[in-house]
Amino acid sequence: MQASKNSLTSPSSTRQSPLFATVAKEGPEDRRKQARLQNDPLLSLNLNLDAMAQNAAAPVAEQMLQRISALHEEGYYEVSPDIVSYNSVLKAWKEGNNPEKALDYLQQMLVQGQAKVDVISFNTVILTFAKQGNHGVARSMIQQMKDRDDLPDPDILTYNALLYALAQSKDSGTTEEAEELLYDLVDGKHDPIQADIASFNTVIHAWSQVASKYNPSAADSAQLLLNRMEQLTEDRPSLKPDVYTYTTVIQAWARCEQSIKAEKLLNTMCFKGLIPNRYTYTAVMSALAKTGMPEKAQGVLDTMMQLYQKGNEALKPDTVSFSCVMDGWARISHVDKPYAADRALDLLEKMKLLESEGMGPNSRTYTSVLSAVAKSGTWEACETARSILQDMEYEANDNGLKKLQPSTIHYNAVLHAYARSPRADKALKAASFLKYMALPQNKHCRPDSISYNSVLMACANAFGNEELKGRSYTIAREMFRKTVHGEDHVRPSSTTFVHFCKASRRLILDKQTRLAALKKAMRLCCNFGMLNKIVVLQAQLACKNEAEWNEISGQVSDYVGWKGKFKPRDVPQKWTSQAGR
Repeated sequence: MQASKNSLTSPSSTRQSPLFATVAKEGPEDRRKQARLQNDPLLSLNLNLDAMAQNAAAPVAEQMLQRISALHEEGYYEVSPDIVSYNSVLKAWKEGNNPEKALDYLQQMLVQGQAKVDVISFNTVILTFAKQGNHGVARSMIQQMKDRDDLPDPDILTYNALLYALAQSKDSGTTEEAEELLYDLVDGKHDPIQADIASFNTVIHAWSQVASKYNPSAADSAQLLLNRMEQLTEDRPSLKPDVYTYTTVIQAWARCEQSIKAEKLLNTMCFKGLIPNRYTYTAVMSALAKTGMPEKAQGVLDTMMQLYQKGNEALKPDTVSFSCVMDGWARISHVDKPYAADRALDLLEKMKLLESEGMGPNSRTYTSVLSAVAKSGTWEACETARSILQDMEYEANDNGLKKLQPSTIHYNAVLHAYARSPRADKALKAASFLKYMALPQNKHCRPDSISYNSVLMACANAFGNEELKGRSYTIAREMFRKTVHGEDHVRPSSTTFVHFCKASRRLILDKQTRLAALKKAMRLCCNFGMLNKIVVLQAQLACKNEAEWNEISGQVSDYVGWKGKFKPRDVPQKWTSQAGR
């Protein structure tokens, strides 16, 4: 952005992004009482303006300041508002997330000159844009502060606001830019301004936010910055990493599913005398849960509970803490590990007992429990899942806990339990449950594409005598028809075709009927652009020879043989364009 010497301007659009900001709580009511006792009208004015700012009441604060200024000019108010007064209005616009208004007001302050603008004025406006990731305006304002003699010089808070803007931005390469600026501050390129611990923590947070299993280098970058802080601490003790620093890097490793590194860092910070907080432990539990070690995650949770019960309020587990462990049990739950579902259920009961202490289950908790139960594949899983669902309905409707109102997600978990169960009549039970979901009064659990695919999965895995297989296939055919025709506002996916091909293969005894069904499914699959290797595999398994494969696959056989391997790049792109659905 190009700005003139006489104005501060910004682009018309700003980026919306998540933000986190610490607002100092200074006890304004106590200070207002003190101001009245001291009979200090300016202090009283500024405290009132600050209270409005903290409540994001910018229009009211601005009007009040205008009225007081006018009264002073007319001789009806003994003191003139000072820069603190005007900065409170800027702060109000910041708390209201209105950067354009804050910038306009700063411009008025510069033009009208009622009070000499200071660095706090600029920092407030820059931070307002930074919260939305608008680093362009932040850079422009800092450049003007450096270029104009009549403006205050930037300080470390100014540069930290720019770092925060870069960290919040979704633009490509801004995290790297933030790190480059940080090292410029460390190396003295903005002398006398030097990086402080907030500078490092901001950039570490930026790297942590983009870390993932597919981007582990981001966690490496966060770790390297932590190591650099440790090195600099010898000469600059103020840069010693704190609990927030370590916790943020641990969160980065957790997002990368690197539980060993997360645990190692936890041990390191404890060795250095730092006391982990709830967020630290939760990050470690998340890493352990994601890497298939819910037992160890449960151990960390138990440690937190013990410390909390001994009086450490800061380590009181919250619902997120419990959910991390619950997710871990759900991840490993399987027909070979039915105990995982039992552990998830035990944890749910424990959370119910802790409801009065603010550690009760929420909707996400129940999602994880239902997932664990469904994946266990036991005979009892279906009834257990339905019982859990009934408990949620009771808590939401009879006890007024609307946060526990089950949604389609929870109902789908019950359908999934039927699909994975060893029941011969699973398809019939699943179809009946889907019909219940579709009743007009059940607006909170309308069936979606996942619902229909779950019933198809139940059909595909169905077994029994000839009559039961026939009834299961009739259900599969109806689910498939509704899905491909877009009834009930659902759309097919590759999974739809996988399950229908499998159901046709396993349930249709008559050869010609089976081949006709598969031929139609393959044609529709290509038309929808949803062909993938699993669809092809199910169709291949349904054929006893090359001739049958050629009959059902149509043009697909020109690219893939009966026993050939499917490669997306070898077939027309239009056949696979929606295969990710």
